[in-house]
Amino acid sequence: MSSQRMKDRFDQAHLVNIANGLTTARVLLVPLFAYMLIEGRFRFALLVFAACGISDMLDGLLARWLRQQTLLGFLLDPIADKILMATAFVVLAIVKVVPAWLTIMIVSRDLFILVGSILILLLLGTGEIAVTGLGKVNTIVQILTVLYFLTERSFPHVLERSFPGVEPVLTGAIVAICAASTALSGLHYMAIGIRKISRA
Repeated sequence: MSSQRMKDRFDQAHLVNIANGLTTARVLLVPLFAYMLIEGRFRFALLVFAACGISDMLDGLLARWLRQQTLLGFLLDPIADKILMATAFVVLAIVKVVPAWLTIMIVSRDLFILVGSILILLLLGTGEIAVTGLGKVNTIVQILTVLYFLTERSFPHVLERSFPGVEPVLTGAIVAICAASTALSGLHYMAIGIRKISRA
C-alpha cells in the first residue's frame, strides 16, 4: 500500500479514539490472561479471552461506523490478535494443556510469515500480503481450539459425564484440525511469497 493511499484512507481519523482504545485494552489484558492460565484459574482466563474477543469485534465495528479508521489501528489490531493467540498457545503448552509441538508449529508459522514479509519488503519495496481465505479459516480454527481447551479445563469432566469416551477423541480431532489448518495456510502464504518474488 503506497504512502498516498495510506494517507487517503486514514488521515480522516484522529490517532486516539474509542476503537484504538479497545485494541489497546486488549493488549493490556494479555498479561492478566497469561497469569490466570499459569495460576490454573481457567474460568477467569476464559472470561478474559471472551472479553478480548468481544473487544476485537467492537473495535472493528466502531472504527467503520464512527469513521475512526486510523493507521495506528490498522497496524495495532492484527498485532494485538497475534500477541493474544501466541500467548494463549505458549502458556497452554507450558501448563501442559495443549501439545508443545502444536504451539511450536503455530508460532513458527507466524514467524515465517513475518520474515517472509520483511524479505519481500526488502526485495520488492512492498511487504503487503493480503489475508487469504485459508488464513482467515486458520485464525477461526485457532480461536476455537483455545476456546475448547479453556472450556474443557473450566468445566472438567462435564463432557465425559455426558458422553463417555468422547473427550479424548474430540480433543485429538481438534488438535489435528488446528495443526492441519496451520500447516496448509502456512504453505499457502509461502506459495504466495514465492510467486511475488518470482514475478519481480
